Amino acid sequence: MNRLIGLLALLVSVGSVVSAEEGSVFLLGNSLTWDTVPAKLDGDVQWHVDCGKSLPYMVGNPDDPCVKSSTLWPNALQEKQYDVISIQVHYGSTLKEDTAAVLKLIENQPNARVVIHTGWARSIERAEEWSNSNDTFSATMKHHRNYFDALLNNLRGSRPKQEFSRSYAMDLLQVVAADIQSGEARVESVNELYRDAIHMNVVTGRYLMHNAMRHAIGQPRSASGFEQLNPEIKVYLDRVLDRGLKRETASAGN
Repeated sequence: MNRLIGLLALLVSVGSVVSAEEGSVFLLGNSLTWDTVPAKLDGDVQWHVDCGKSLPYMVGNPDDPCVKSSTLWPNALQEKQYDVISIQVHYGSTLKEDTAAVLKLIENQPNARVVIHTGWARSIERAEEWSNSNDTFSATMKHHRNYFDALLNNLRGSRPKQEFSRSYAMDLLQVVAADIQSGEARVESVNELYRDAIHMNVVTGRYLMHNAMRHAIGQPRSASGFEQLNPEIKVYLDRVLDRGLKRETASAGN
């Protein structure tokens, strides 16, 4: 009987540990990760956000991120096992550098699902970057689906037992652009989603990108904190998100 009680106590203890870790998420990136509003994600969420920096820079210089609520990535990723880790790529790096940076970050996280957050291009360069079909990527990073696919292929080749996917943040802006051309959009310009040259505005743009991140990490859509969003625009953005989610599902099945 004593052994049974002890076993039950052990199971309860183990169950408590598992429960505490369930739904844990860590995000590393710059202000385009911050525009996904990490604090509004569900579960146990931490982040390391440094403004305007490339991924290799953040990996090599972790000590003073611009967002002071950050948990420094070396501490976070060495002290705790996460269920999902979001890692953002950005201007100023190459495919080889980004691959090495991601592998460095996850070297102690063998069981985490890794999401590459695409971020998005500067508004003035968005269309050009998306139409650039260069698949060699010998130059610096661009926000093109071929770059994201090549990065994922590298990572899967290096860590075949780990799960890798990506957000579809950049893709969603292209969905809006296509809708504008066909007359189906509820905005007149993709630039309406931006607040400046590269960042999303605090209502429509952030609503879209917050839920793009939610989809990518496996959380349900949420409008919490976006009560100022025009209901008609919300309906339209939800349709955009639905189409993005279909793309994610189709890509995962390939």
